[in-house]
Amino acid sequence: MDSSTIIILAIILFILILLNNITVIVNHNDPQGNCSQTAFGCCPDGVNSRVNYYGTNCPGYRPGPGYPLRPETVPPKQIGGCAGTQYGCCANNSTPKVDSNGSNCLGSK
Repeated sequence: MDSSTIIILAIILFILILLNNITVIVNHNDPQGNCSQTAFGCCPDGVNSRVNYYGTNCPGYRPGPGYPLRPETVPPKQIGGCAGTQYGCCANNSTPKVDSNGSNCLGSK
């Protein structure tokens, strides 16, 4: 091996040793938690993450002049349950019928 190859290998070895000894300081006392690292940061409660610049999803959000209103929360459509069965529900609206007569329903004759 010539001297330039040895010098290059020594530099690479020095860099690897240097990188092996570098430690990253992590602050585990971050009161904001993971939400501080999201695109829009944390809500004022320090727990929830904002979904937009205004934090319209944050607890206690009150729109000011020129700020968007809190989006209406529409409950998701219920999939399944007795409403999604072939024969529908019994009179109590929670028990699915097992046949068109509802023979499994309380009070059925």
